[in-house]
Amino acid sequence: MSLTNTAKTTAVAGAVLAMTLGSLATAGPAEAATAPGKKAAEIALGQYTSSNPEVRKRTYEGDAEDGDTERNNCNFYTGFWTSKANYRWDRTSAPRHGTINNRQACGTSKGYMYIKVDGAWKKKWTSVKWTSRAWCADFAKYSWYWAGAKITGLNALADSFRRYGISNGTWHSKASGYKPKPGDAVIYDGAGNRFDGIGDHVGVVTSYGSGKYRSVEGNTSLERLTYKKDQPFDGRRVLGYTTPVKKR
Repeated sequence: MSLTNTAKTTAVAGAVLAMTLGSLATAGPAEAATAPGKKAAEIALGQYTSSNPEVRKRTYEGDAEDGDTERNNCNFYTGFWTSKANYRWDRTSAPRHGTINNRQACGTSKGYMYIKVDGAWKKKWTSVKWTSRAWCADFAKYSWYWAGAKITGLNALADSFRRYGISNGTWHSKASGYKPKPGDAVIYDGAGNRFDGIGDHVGVVTSYGSGKYRSVEGNTSLERLTYKKDQPFDGRRVLGYTTPVKKR
């Protein structure tokens, strides 16, 4: 991707942060930032680049063992949101067995959650049981949440990010010519060549320059967490972008 010097610096800084703080700091909660978008981009990239063995497991689907991609939608991020022990449980559930191509049991790995400890909610590095559903939105929501962004209105549907943007005044359609910023959610249309104006995939923008953006996206066609490069900001499938709002 041909980035400007500023964008290159941002991308490198994000990668360095992910590797130096990375093993644990980007694995778990981050302090609320003045600009949640910048922090969200760092967290999303950190999930992809972290050298922490438990975080590395999150980059693929399956049983959380051996780095295999099982293509069954079992993943950490859905497990995080569907854990009833988690303070941020989203009040939904998902199967503990794969839902695509096989019925393999989902795995378990470690991560940060706020759970009850001696009657009080405390941040703890603890076991998270993976569960199975389409998880691109669960990943993007995770990145925003730990960045201190408002997540009210977001759910497991990619289109919830478009609706969030409309509700909060931060939605930018492709037709507007908006240039994405780090931490923005990029919402895609056109799954199966059906373009209906409804988002069917979402990722987190990590940098932008020279008309192209980079992003980290979950549940891609590779059935894993993927770092995408050289993507035109007005690409055929891009529906638009939503900027996160700081949690009040």
